[in-house]
Amino acid sequence: MTRKHSFPILALIALLALAPAALAQAPPFTVRVQLPQSSVVLADGGTLNMQADAIGAVVPAVISIAYTGTTTVNINAIDYSGANDFSLASVPDLSGGALTMGRVQPLTFSARYLPATSTKAAGRIAIAWTEGRTSGVLAINLSGVAPEFTFSYIPQGGNQTPVAAGGTLTMALANVNATSNNVVVITNKGSGPGVVNGISASGSVFALVGLPLPQTTVDAGKDLRFTVAFTPDQLDPAEGRLQVALFDKTVSFVLTGEGSGPEWAYETLQESTISAILSGAAINLPEAVVGEKSTIQVRVRNVGNADGRISAISVSGAAFSLTDAPFVPLTLTAGSAATLTITFAPTQAGRAIGRLRIGADSFEIGGNGLGPVLQYAYAVGSASITVANNGQVVFAPVAVGRSASVIFTVNNTGTAPASIGSVSILQTGTVFALAQVPALPITIQPGRLASFQVSFTPITLGAATATLKLDTQTFTLSGTGNTPAALSDYRFDGPTGPQEPMAQPAVGFTLAQAYPLALSGTLTLNFYSEVGVNDPAVQFATGGRTVNFTIPANTTRAVFANSASQIRVQTGSVAGSISLTPSFQTTEGKIDLTPLNPASFSLSVPQSAPRLLGVSITGKTSSGFSLLITGMATGRSVTQIDVEFVPTTGENVGTTKLTLPVESSFLAWYTSVASQAYGSLFTATVPFSLQGDLKNVTTLIETIQSVSVKLTNRQGATPTQSVNLK
Repeated sequence: MTRKHSFPILALIALLALAPAALAQAPPFTVRVQLPQSSVVLADGGTLNMQADAIGAVVPAVISIAYTGTTTVNINAIDYSGANDFSLASVPDLSGGALTMGRVQPLTFSARYLPATSTKAAGRIAIAWTEGRTSGVLAINLSGVAPEFTFSYIPQGGNQTPVAAGGTLTMALANVNATSNNVVVITNKGSGPGVVNGISASGSVFALVGLPLPQTTVDAGKDLRFTVAFTPDQLDPAEGRLQVALFDKTVSFVLTGEGSGPEWAYETLQESTISAILSGAAINLPEAVVGEKSTIQVRVRNVGNADGRISAISVSGAAFSLTDAPFVPLTLTAGSAATLTITFAPTQAGRAIGRLRIGADSFEIGGNGLGPVLQYAYAVGSASITVANNGQVVFAPVAVGRSASVIFTVNNTGTAPASIGSVSILQTGTVFALAQVPALPITIQPGRLASFQVSFTPITLGAATATLKLDTQTFTLSGTGNTPAALSDYRFDGPTGPQEPMAQPAVGFTLAQAYPLALSGTLTLNFYSEVGVNDPAVQFATGGRTVNFTIPANTTRAVFANSASQIRVQTGSVAGSISLTPSFQTTEGKIDLTPLNPASFSLSVPQSAPRLLGVSITGKTSSGFSLLITGMATGRSVTQIDVEFVPTTGENVGTTKLTLPVESSFLAWYTSVASQAYGSLFTATVPFSLQGDLKNVTTLIETIQSVSVKLTNRQGATPTQSVNLK
């Protein structure tokens, strides 16, 4: 049996001994590689492809080498050569000798690919082995690739612009509410495919269009594109963020964009306060009392970067109106503004709502109409009488010079304060008057009242009216003036009885009691001649036979011109009586208050002996002269002129006394019309001619030293009056 079976065994050994030489390219190994996501079997000299997800991302591999021979095999060395991106781990230590392997236990170690760049990397693992007398090298080639992404964008109408992670993508300008499309390019410039896990953006004006599906693979040398749509809703710079999720990180970019076109900004202006408002906001006007108004200004500004056109400006709501609004359509250049005024004029209390429209923008406008309710009344005694606007306030009849009054009240029965800015009486004169008027403007709180006095002091008889005005409310004031009280007695002061002719006695008069009204009057002079001839010289010293006077209200003394308390009366030169009689009337209203039989004041100038007013020499010659005699006779009668001559010493004058009967001559004068203008005044000329012998003088006129004159009538004679001839 042994011999029988030895040959096949030897024959088999022989055949196996011949095998290495015939199969040198086929090492007795099976190489299996376990990758993270797959398992591969490699032949001798095969390539293990290791694909990293990103630079710096580890790709591990477990290499398992199983012996496929029938005996054992020695592993003499395991060497690596190539890029540093590859490394081996768990390689057996062969420094102490070869490693013998059988079919039972495979040789296992790890390989790792850690790319430092995206450049393709290569390496080689060489495993030296010996099986019996056969030896060889088992070769495993390593190949590593990694992706690398770069980013750029193409603004609409612009050029492609690279951008680094964390950089800014500036969108192309777009009109407000219009869109500009900006293309974003993600390029894989690496050696292997890469995955873009997702893309997102923030910012309300930015939108992503044409996005790839999540976890899209981008092959090496290829790019991925999508669009960022920028739709600005205002001109202010807008900002958002773009995020690209990769395998190992999320890359973020800043998105910026700016709108192009007009942009409207609105402000309210009230006194010195300026407040910005947004479109659609509410504009509250100041409260206004019903029947009055308040205003607020609204300013629209173009804060954009292009001209803007406003096609319409309007306001709705019955209580609201526009004033000083610009004409439309209105074009505002960038940076310019326009202002309009809204007027709130409530017609009833409560909240009023309206709407302001400026172009495409609108605002709710509102205002509170304050609701004071004013009731008017006047009180006469204990009776209160309600009166409406344009109603009548009736006073009790009262005598001229006296007063009647009412208390006028304004009661606020509403719910808001009322203000009365003016209280006045529209009238001619001062018949109606206000008193106790509160300080203006008068503010009347709800439930409170204000009052003042209105008085009626008539100055004329009969009806009188005026208008009481409280702001826009008017009331007719009506009163009746009755006959005023009679004047008290009055008395004259001054000289009484007979007066000297050609005198100026002063006369005045006073009331027994003061009168409440201002009086004016006329003092009239009457002359009653005893000799039937009026004397024009009998008059007041101020001229004429009437003179005006006044008696101020609540006084008694008559006051004449220049504030004089007396008036002088010229007595003239004719005998007779002088009567002074006053008449009275009210200064205002001209009501006659003269008594039915007014008392008069009388003076008299009696008939008396003539009076010499002057004696002078005229027409003197060497043998004659004339006597010029001036005088008066209140009875307008002169019966004789007595003349006495005083001779010069040493001269003899045959006639020294002469009596001239002149009654007829004076009667002729006093009965002439010409004499009436002079009263009893006269001028008489008596000529004298001289004859005789001279002793010590050279002319006849020198014989007379002086001449004495005396006038006589039935009442007596004047004192003698002399005049010298030398």
